[in-house]
Formats: sequence, structure tokens, C-alpha cells
Amino acid sequence: MMPTVSSSLDSLFTPRSIAFIGLSERAHAPATRGLRHCRRLGFEGPMFGINPRHASLHGLPCHASLAALDQPVDLAVVALDAAASLDAVAECVEHGVGSVMVCSAGWGEAGPQGQARSEALARLLRQGDTRLLGPNCIGVGNAAAGLCMAYNSSFEHFAFRHRWPVGMVCQSGAMLGGMLLNAEDSGFGVEAFVHVGNGLDLSLEEAAAHLLARDDIHALALMIEGLSPGGGFEALALQARDAGKRIAVFKAGRSDAGRVAVASHTGALAGSDDLFDAFCDELGVLRVREPEDLLPAAGMLSRWRRPRGRGVLVCSLSGGAASVLADELSDQMLELPGLDARTIDACEALAPRLLHAHNPLDVGSTVFSDPGIAGRALALACADPAIDAACWVGVGAPRDERSSALLEDAVARLAASNKPAVIVALSGHGQEAGFAAARAAGIPVARSLHAAAVLLSAALHTAPSAPPAQPASAEPPGPAPLPEQEARALLRSHGLPMLITEWAETPDEAERCARGMPAPVVLKGMVPGIAHKTEAGLVALELRTAEAVGRAARAMLARHPTLTGFSVERMVSGGIETMVGVRNDPQLGPMLAFGLGGIGVEVLRDIAFRRCPLDRAGALGLIKQTRAGRLLHGFRGKPAADVDALAEALIALSRFAHLHRDVIAEVEINPLIVLETGHGVHAVDALVVRQDTTAPTPRRHSCNDAS
Repeated sequence: MMPTVSSSLDSLFTPRSIAFIGLSERAHAPATRGLRHCRRLGFEGPMFGINPRHASLHGLPCHASLAALDQPVDLAVVALDAAASLDAVAECVEHGVGSVMVCSAGWGEAGPQGQARSEALARLLRQGDTRLLGPNCIGVGNAAAGLCMAYNSSFEHFAFRHRWPVGMVCQSGAMLGGMLLNAEDSGFGVEAFVHVGNGLDLSLEEAAAHLLARDDIHALALMIEGLSPGGGFEALALQARDAGKRIAVFKAGRSDAGRVAVASHTGALAGSDDLFDAFCDELGVLRVREPEDLLPAAGMLSRWRRPRGRGVLVCSLSGGAASVLADELSDQMLELPGLDARTIDACEALAPRLLHAHNPLDVGSTVFSDPGIAGRALALACADPAIDAACWVGVGAPRDERSSALLEDAVARLAASNKPAVIVALSGHGQEAGFAAARAAGIPVARSLHAAAVLLSAALHTAPSAPPAQPASAEPPGPAPLPEQEARALLRSHGLPMLITEWAETPDEAERCARGMPAPVVLKGMVPGIAHKTEAGLVALELRTAEAVGRAARAMLARHPTLTGFSVERMVSGGIETMVGVRNDPQLGPMLAFGLGGIGVEVLRDIAFRRCPLDRAGALGLIKQTRAGRLLHGFRGKPAADVDALAEALIALSRFAHLHRDVIAEVEINPLIVLETGHGVHAVDALVVRQDTTAPTPRRHSCNDAS
């Protein structure tokens, strides 16, 4: 059955006709391979060759041009070099072709000449309604349409053998075919795939949104190298949440050497990868760490979408393997809960001297007395109310009858449990009947303990929750750099509890300010370009007289002749120092950071992130993620801190960051001192960094540069 979705991309994913522009006699040319794959997979629409030098090629009639064809074309595949492709796309636009796939490299990823060529291509597209896939694109496929227009050599062996309700969008053409083949070898698969190439017209986010809207796709698998600016990925994640569908992501660049240093601690610790992790966690997007895990994880997400707990049963023929798997499950934040007393009694009654019912459940000792005991114990343990998913670990010799019987019995028991399950086949190949039975029952077969843990983590992955309500818009601050005095006033006007501060231009003025202030006081010097004052000797603490303030101010001025002024404020004693900040990521938007303050943010790296804006539940959840959160609830006889006031401050800053996301690059309040319950919080320092509006917008990384 064809998917029930309609959009401008139907001509790409469900074309009624295909024209191969540049079809040649070479068997391994891109257009020839695409033609061969479409025939092999049963594409039923008319296909045409466009080549003025041939009347036919590979049994396909050829025409000199689209105009000579005189028939409507849904999808045109342009298999020419970059220069010739421009003329071909111009003809496609003039002919009213629905979608064009441009295979060639040599565009935006190829220096100034290629960039100029890309700009010319974009101008051509603006002259009509034709959509472009690529350029620098490997291909697109859709099982329901019999479409596999892909020319990577891996696709010679690809056949949509296992059709899981998964759509794949990839930014690496070289990896796409291998990932699909590996998934098929493991019993997983997709309904549709697309490589977006350079993404000149069709972006990863738009392609994914199109697939997500299809009735036959319940989960997405995204291989990401870079996201488009503008919030498209967030919109995609929210679209999935609203539709009850799921997203799995593999993102390259976890150790991105191009991470730039920024002015605040928040930016220094919050590389884009850290922010992406937090973003995915909050939106319910599952991020996997290895590319081979992506499609299997998406498959599990597509099948198990109802919220569940985190409890996993491990039933193993090997105690050692069970121990290793327990470690792998722990790494995935999964639990091995203890079994109910009634479950334990029922299991141990099966073999009183041989079976000790725990989790992991080691049934290896029962195999030689009665092979059926293992399956019966597995069924009893799976039914335990604490168990949300199960894993069978087999270690028998390949092609051994007893091992095969145990495996097939385990498959039947797991299937009957109606819970997510995985088979681990450490014995390798040779039990094909059992593996086939498992896959027929929707139970994947993992070839490693790590892979099994990833699959179970996907099956039990928490679905995203509804986002907080969006606050009303407000007038953003101006684009000028913000001195601390302005930063404090701005944040105070948005509900942040900034400590009252006196401002002075000279040491004498600072001394006069201190005369009317209860001791002790804190003196800070303001020097343009120095964001963190402590390291520069611009903070003096515990000053108990006005004269001491004057002396400290003169010493600072002597060390820093460019000093522009001073702040004088009372010194807050007691409380717990925390840090709250914002990093406005160009791809993900503003992300709120919270953790231990002072130097603890750098030394202990106690920091967690959430996207802005937050509601009360989000603020309390962010606090709970950190070590600071544990300290705030009281320890070693210390009273509990004012967590409610802290949550209100986090909410206020998150709303400020969301409202001013087009102007503000970073915010940091460090320390934000949290006093005892009922006494509130005090924001002691404020750093607000504007976005660099003079810098040109960076070109989005060509996702096929290295492919």
C-alpha cells in the first residue's frame, strides 16, 4: 500500500515516471545503476533515457532532450558533470519536472568556483517549482514505489529485504549503503531512505519531516553531520512528539576540534555536542554513539512506542556473559531489578538444586538435566511485574541440536511475553532456523552484548513530553555590547534577583559608596574585554572599611590602567554557590546551563543543560541532574536551600534567553548564591554577550564533503 502523504516531495519519493539525463553505456555509471536497481525492485512507471547520441540504452528508449520526450516527468536523475548539470537542471525547470536529483560533485564543497556554480543552481530553481535533491547526492529509495535510485556500489546488494516502519535521512553518502546493508544483515530495514547531499534545496530537516508525515513510517533514523540554522530540528522533534512517533540520531563530530572558545564558562564547557546531547534528551530523541547502531535502534523505536519502565531481565546460559551484559545495560542507564518473591519461588521449584532465581537469571546449569527448564524459567521471569524487557543470551556451539532447541524455545517464550526482547547469539552463525523464528516474531538477533544493550535501551527509551508554554514576546535588547552595569539592569528587569550594586568611576567614588554600606563589602573592577575578574585580580573580598575599599580600588587601577569603573556591593555570606547561564547555539537555539558555581563549574564540571524556555517541572528537573542539586537539599546537618527561589530564577533566565534569542549569544550568572529555604537567591555577577551581527553567516557544512 502506498503511503498516504501528499506534498511537493511526492515526485521525489513516489515518482510516476523517471528520466535519466546522461544515461550511458557504462554498466557502473550512476544512471545505469539506478536504472538497474529500479527494474530489480519492480518500479512500474515509465522510464526514459536522455542522451542525444543513442536511440536506446540498456533496453530503454533514449531521447535527445526532455523537450523531445514530450511527456511529463516526475523525477529526473542528472548524471552529468557539474558544469553540464546546470544546463540539464535549467531544462528540467523549463519542462516542469517535479524533482531533480543531481549526482555530481563540484559544487559548494569545491571552493569559490563550486560555490558560484551552486549559487547559479539556486537561481535556476527560483524560476519554477522544481525541487532539487543534492547536488553531490548518492540517492533516494522508497520500498512502496519500487524505487532505488542510488549508485553507491553497496546498493548492488540492497533489496528492502526487511521492511521496518523506518525512514532514513543521511548526510553521508559513502556511509549510507553500508549502514543499510549492515541493518539488513541484522534483520532490520527501512521503508524509505534519502541522502540529501549538499542540501542546496532539500534539507535533512525537510526530507525527514516529509517521511515522518507518512502513515507507513513510525520512526526516523537520522545520520547527521550538521544541522541547518533556524530551529528546523526542534520543529522536527516536536512534529514527531505530536504524532506519537520517534527519532534516532547518529551525529558525527563528538570531539569537534573546531569548537571555538567563548567568553563565559558556559560556552567554554558547552561545546555544541554537549548541547546536542541535552537537546536530544529533553525532546525524547535517542542518540546512538555508533553508526551501526542507528537503524537497529530506530527499528526498536518504531515497534515499541508505549512508555515503559527501565527494568531488564537477563536470562543467560553463561554467568560470565550475563555479568558483561549487566555492565553494558548499566552504561545505557537500564536497570536489572530484583524478581518478586513469588517469581523466585516458582522458578526455583523447576530445579530446586540447580536454579537460583536472580536477575541475571543463569540457567546454564539446567541444560544437561532438562533443556526445557530454561524456557519455563524464562517465561516465569518475563511475567514478573518489575520486568519491562528481556534478553536471552545463547552461547551454545553452532549447529548443535540442543543449542538450536533452546534458542527456538526462548524465542517462543519471549514472543509470548509481549514485551520488548532481544536474542544475543554469541555462538555465531549456524542456528539459522532459530534466528529466522526470532525475526519473524519481531525479536532482533544481536551479535554482541553491546548491541543487545543498545537495542534494549531503544525499546525502553522515554518518549518526549510536551514543551512548556511559550511566553509572550518582549522588546529585545539592542545590539551594542553590554557593560556589566547594563547587563545587571537588563537581567533585573526580567525578574533575575540581581544583588543591589553601587557604581563608581574612580577610587575616591568607590570609597564614598562604601561608607553607606554595611560591611563587609566586595569591590570589583571593570576592564573592557575581561569577562572573568577573579583571575585578573579585579575582585577584592571581605573589605570592612571604606578606606580599605579605596586602597583596593587604587591597586586595581595601577595594575589595569584601562579600568573604566568599579562596583561596590555588600558581601553575601553563607548559601551555596551555583552557576546559571545560557549558550545560544546557532543550530539548536538557546540552551540553559546549571551547575555548581564559583570555580566548581570548571574544576568539577558539574553542569547540565535544557532548552529554553523552561517551566517549573523543567527547572526542577535541571537542578536534579546536577551534584549541586543534591547539595541544595541539605547535607551533613546543613539546612536545605531555597530550591523554589532557584527554580524561579532559572525560569526567568530561560524566558529572557528565549525572547532575546536573535540578539543574545551568551549569558552567565556566576555565582548565583542560593540561601536557606525562604531566604531566596542572589545573583552576584552578570555577563551578557551579544551575537556578532557583523560576521557573515557561515556556509552550512556540505554533508558529502568527505564522501
